[in-house]
Amino acid sequence: MDGRIHSILSNSDNLSEKNIQDQLSDVFPIIKSKRKDLITDLLIDISDELKKGKAHWNEENYKTLIYSLEIPMFWESELMSNSSSRRHEALRKLDDLGKGFTSSILMRSTNHKNKELRKQARAAVLKYDNVDPYKFLDDSFDQDFNALDEILIHRFLAEKANNGRLPVLSRWVNNAKNVNFKAFMIREIGKFNQTECSTFLVSLLQDELPPILKSAIIYSLGELNCYEQEERFIQMYPITNSDVQKSIIDALVNFNTQTGLDFLTKQFFKSTDNEQKVHLAYSIKKFGEQGRISLENLSARSNDFERKIFDQVKYQLS
Repeated sequence: MDGRIHSILSNSDNLSEKNIQDQLSDVFPIIKSKRKDLITDLLIDISDELKKGKAHWNEENYKTLIYSLEIPMFWESELMSNSSSRRHEALRKLDDLGKGFTSSILMRSTNHKNKELRKQARAAVLKYDNVDPYKFLDDSFDQDFNALDEILIHRFLAEKANNGRLPVLSRWVNNAKNVNFKAFMIREIGKFNQTECSTFLVSLLQDELPPILKSAIIYSLGELNCYEQEERFIQMYPITNSDVQKSIIDALVNFNTQTGLDFLTKQFFKSTDNEQKVHLAYSIKKFGEQGRISLENLSARSNDFERKIFDQVKYQLS
């Protein structure tokens, strides 16, 4: 049976449902009535094998087969279960199958008290809802927003960007109630080079902001090459915490001006934070030939510990 399914999924011709059933005539009634979880795993494994081996994989035949076997319908019915573990499994399997969900089925789990199930369902809305995929970004995705959520949403946004359909992200910065989500979306503006948000970000940068938001704004303004903010960042540097200072350092590297290089060089000896010294040394090196000369001059005036930092920088960036 495995060989015949492999043949159907690798066939270059699009087969009808009847044709597929005829090829599996002796086993079709059996596998249709067998445990759908086992059949699902078999179909996913064969499909993954074809894709990884760079063999032809016929998506149309795949769709025809799984719907003939009523696989998606089975897992959608499992999403209606009262058991959170069964609903978890159903979401995973439908995602592995690569089939979209209907919004009404998903929405039942998007406010579940089980955090992991709730997030999994909301992630599926991002991926599969063609009407309002951004619905839960308006609510900061989830009240318990964390680093794993950042990875998930970044992948979603990257896919939208690759398809040329990424909206202006400042919308969710304005609406965000969760400070971690707000900082994340600000950083995403820089990562996706949304230069149209530059003025908006500059207007947000106020003294009373929490450091996490200051750091995110400075990071993105650096990524967007808003070099006219350089002097402002330099003035902020002595009165901010180390995380904000690191963002300022990175922004000055992006601006790549002599003013920025001179400032970072002076900060190396002023800093009493060894971790910050290492970051400064690596950053100075990124200024090219001028940065190399600055490091050589610094090394000549440094103590043994500082010279070890320079040796490390030279080795890793040589």
